Amino acid sequence: MGLRKKIRKYLYTRKFNNKKILNPNYSGKNIFITGANSGIGLELTKKFLNLNNKVFVTYRNNSENLDKINNKNLTLIKCDQKNLSEIENIKKEITDVPINLLINNAGIFGPAEQNLETLNFNDFKDTLMVNSLSGLKITQIIINVAKRNSLEMVVNISSDGGSIKINNQGNAYIYRTSKSALNSITKNMSIDLFNKYKVIVFAIGPGNVKSSMNPGGMIETTVCADLIINLIVFHGKKLNGKFVDLLNKEIPW
Repeated sequence: MGLRKKIRKYLYTRKFNNKKILNPNYSGKNIFITGANSGIGLELTKKFLNLNNKVFVTYRNNSENLDKINNKNLTLIKCDQKNLSEIENIKKEITDVPINLLINNAGIFGPAEQNLETLNFNDFKDTLMVNSLSGLKITQIIINVAKRNSLEMVVNISSDGGSIKINNQGNAYIYRTSKSALNSITKNMSIDLFNKYKVIVFAIGPGNVKSSMNPGGMIETTVCADLIINLIVFHGKKLNGKFVDLLNKEIPW
């Protein structure tokens, strides 16, 4: 059974239709989400705000979709995550703020053509920065300048395209490399941050989600966001160092 059918079946079981699942008790938190002006990040932002949380979000250039939300608990931070100096500016917004949950969601695919024969190695820089290194840097900033011992969980939005074991298609060198790097960072942080601060770190591979980056995707972003929140609230404490899909099935690294 494909992931879309599994999700459809999951959504319409008694378990998922339970009010507790649709409206989880997850409020009063300070949540930081990167890449939030569209797609998964935008839907997560709306849903966490509806659950009565304060949400800090980054966007690159256009905040049009975020501006429409008009919620006093939403803080917008302009940040091109290709640019290290702009990432450093996040410090001004979160110094001594008790950030409880970080979701490193920002991502780009990179050039449309990524086959071996025509690879432009200059194209690796931006994709690696956005998809993997910026998440590492933002985590470092939160650990160092946000209110001490407030961070509870880091969730990295990865991709099964970053899995080495299940790669049987090749191609997409830049994107796959960036997500493999994010997976390695996730595993490292799950050891270091848990041992030092008891922070849980895990990665999610959402699958074929419909977005501006993937308009032909089969999974609606609102469904994806619901399932990510479900993972965080009901399974997160058991996921340190794991890489899972939306239904909490482990994906090989």
